[in-house]
Amino acid sequence: MSAADLTAGLFKLRFKALGTECIVQFRTPSVDGAKSFRAAALAWIKEFENTWSRFKPDSLLSRINAGAGKESFELNEVQEHVLKLCEHTYRFTNGLNDPTSFPLTLLWDQAAKEDRLPAEEEISETKKLVSWPSVEWGQGSVFLPEKGMALEIGGFGKEYAVDQLIALAKQHEIPDVLVDLGRDLATLGEPPHGPYWVVGVEDATKEDTPLHRLAFTGKAMATSGNGRRFRTIGGKKFGHIIDARSGAPAETDVLTASCLADDCLTAGLLSTNACILGVEEGLKEISRHLGTDAIVQTLQQTHYSTTVHRYVLAH
Repeated sequence: MSAADLTAGLFKLRFKALGTECIVQFRTPSVDGAKSFRAAALAWIKEFENTWSRFKPDSLLSRINAGAGKESFELNEVQEHVLKLCEHTYRFTNGLNDPTSFPLTLLWDQAAKEDRLPAEEEISETKKLVSWPSVEWGQGSVFLPEKGMALEIGGFGKEYAVDQLIALAKQHEIPDVLVDLGRDLATLGEPPHGPYWVVGVEDATKEDTPLHRLAFTGKAMATSGNGRRFRTIGGKKFGHIIDARSGAPAETDVLTASCLADDCLTAGLLSTNACILGVEEGLKEISRHLGTDAIVQTLQQTHYSTTVHRYVLAH
């Protein structure tokens, strides 16, 4: 990384990770400081992915899942912190986001490959494996008590990574940064032409078309939705977000929900909640938390939290 990597006064770091395109834009007066932050950010992402990716057969997560009902696994302090986030996720969402719901995801993915709906009995049996409270964890170990249980941190992993890269930026005394990991993002300081970072909220009904542009700093935003990510069974689209209560993909009026909060983890949990609860209950839940705002899109119209317009730029 050198002065040549500067664009409009910003260093830009682009990479692919966590199944998405990632970009980190930041300002620092020192090229050496930029190199140091770049190395730390990429090292953190690599370690996180190697530990918690369900697509890597030798990851800790894959080994925990393979050992369900058979063996426990030791965790270091950093790894156990992710289990604490699983607990937080479950409690914060009142069980709507259950980190052990992965068997339901696998069931519906397999059914989609076979172009059939899962039988009610299949769903009922699989739901028995979904129970975060039954996971035995703490004091440096974790154990999934039933064969077939499986953890998955996709419900908060990217958002947590965004927050950690912001924390790394602070540690490296980077005053101005935008971290964007596939529509989950957070900001610090200001861009060269300040005072706010400007980000787009995509129109769920029109590909590559912005619905709004928002301007903010010191905030995070996460977007969840079923409009672009779905399974097709018998010609019908089923969203990728699973409602653990029914054991089936969430079927509500929400296409996408973009939530702003002080941290990306909170924004992500609330935006996913809205997709499961529906626009009315989703916005009510978001309004219960200080410092949060949202834009929720349905096929019929776009809904706004009461104070989100302070961030919306005029067209």
